[in-house]
Amino acid sequence: MSDIDLSRSNDYRNVTDYFKGQSDEYIRDTLNSRRGKMVAIMQNLSHDFNKASAVRNSNAFGMRKLIFLNPENRTHMDDPEGAKKWDRRGALGTQNYESIEHHRVTDYQEVFDQLHDEGYTIYAVDNTPGYNPQSLYKTEFPEKSAFLFGEEQLGLADDLIEAADAMVYIPQYGSVRSVNVSVANGIIAAFYASQHMPQE
Repeated sequence: MSDIDLSRSNDYRNVTDYFKGQSDEYIRDTLNSRRGKMVAIMQNLSHDFNKASAVRNSNAFGMRKLIFLNPENRTHMDDPEGAKKWDRRGALGTQNYESIEHHRVTDYQEVFDQLHDEGYTIYAVDNTPGYNPQSLYKTEFPEKSAFLFGEEQLGLADDLIEAADAMVYIPQYGSVRSVNVSVANGIIAAFYASQHMPQE
């Protein structure tokens, strides 16, 4: 019984051993000091699972920022004035450490203009014919890359695709046309990280 270590038993957060016992502020500051440049933009997500997964992906792959483009009636998912709340349990506390912005989907051009002013290339992630989509596996992304993901059932709006700089798709080998949006977000983030984040 003397070999049992209870030193971390009071910290039930899902964090690595390095961060056990540290404050949320310390964790956030440490992560901010080593983030990459990737930005993810999520259009009209309605399922809490996908929102939470996007936040976890942002944390796991050291994204600079996660942007939600929300429907007109839900500008801010955490708005205390009565906007629809989302179930954050699936994010496992990572929402406390990430840079998350909320904008109206109709304000997408302002968001894109700001990213362009900062030197970003914006990639729509889809396989829509007519937009010359490029394979993810054959694309070298600039360090300042922003990736745009569509809503769960309808995909990306044409206006947003046309405002992006290019389109990339994830090659697939099954019978369905697409993967879940949060899965696509994770795949893109991992591929970007393989090009621009420290390799262990």
